[in-house]
Amino acid sequence: MTYNRENDTFTGTKALLAQLCSRTVLELRWKVDAIDETAGLVSFTTGITWGSFSGVSGSILAVEESPNTFRLRGGAKQNVRGGQIAAINLFDEAGKKVKAVIDRAKTLCE
Repeated sequence: MTYNRENDTFTGTKALLAQLCSRTVLELRWKVDAIDETAGLVSFTTGITWGSFSGVSGSILAVEESPNTFRLRGGAKQNVRGGQIAAINLFDEAGKKVKAVIDRAKTLCE
């Protein structure tokens, strides 16, 4: 697995990229909820955040741009569980968790 900073893409396979992202989530000390190596998808949950006592749930997907060349995309949301009435995504905190995973994956491949 390699990362090309010039065009912001990874070279390898979906399975390797999913493994890289799951390793990244674990290094950030978050929980890997699911890994689908065939689809290149990793789902994760963080611990407590400023906006939610239940943390953030997110997913990272390897989008194939050309054969064996991928770009990572993702999304996340604040969790609402238990007695919590609302979870506010302060300063795009959920999006920053996805960015943290992607940025760490880039660093590991350089």
